[in-house]
Amino acid sequence: GLSINFTEIMWKSLVKRQYPDPLDYQRFMGNFSSAVGLSTCIIIFFGVHVIRLLGWRVGAMATPAIMALLSMPFFGCILTGVESPALLKTAVIFGTIQSLLSKTSKYALFDPTTQMAYIPLDDESKVKGKAAIDVLGSRIGKSGGSLIQQGLVFMFGNILNAAPVVAGIFYSVLFGWMAAASRLSGLFQAKTEMAKAEKAE
Repeated sequence: GLSINFTEIMWKSLVKRQYPDPLDYQRFMGNFSSAVGLSTCIIIFFGVHVIRLLGWRVGAMATPAIMALLSMPFFGCILTGVESPALLKTAVIFGTIQSLLSKTSKYALFDPTTQMAYIPLDDESKVKGKAAIDVLGSRIGKSGGSLIQQGLVFMFGNILNAAPVVAGIFYSVLFGWMAAASRLSGLFQAKTEMAKAEKAE
């Protein structure tokens, strides 16, 4: 949520520049929301097979990997400048693609793998784990992201001027996310094998 929030606020700032009329902006965002819903339904169908065939690790790491790759041209456009209409349009296109696929992969791949991670745990660990992740982790991520953004806007004047700093924070969060997913994959595999062995006995 923290990493998606960073790029989303910058992308929405660009969309507002391209569509200064509130009705045009709302129409664009409405079409975007519909596209997210449709693409998520499609990806969920294939995502089940991705996790089944390629494993939990690939499903968990697909979202940060997609975000890392697709954010490169988006940040590249912002850092080179979006003063001209052509550059602004290009940045909006890259941002739209990045936001669409990031949200889609999160809903269709990452969210199911997080729920799967609870399966091998005992009942007490499931309750404590869900409380820690769903309540504390989610709220800290959102509030922390908001505080960082407010601080950057205060220092740089607007979020687009802070693009180099945002890019650094964004990729630091993504690399931490991938490292955590990789480590959790080993723990998930070990717990799953242990549960299978206990059932076999």
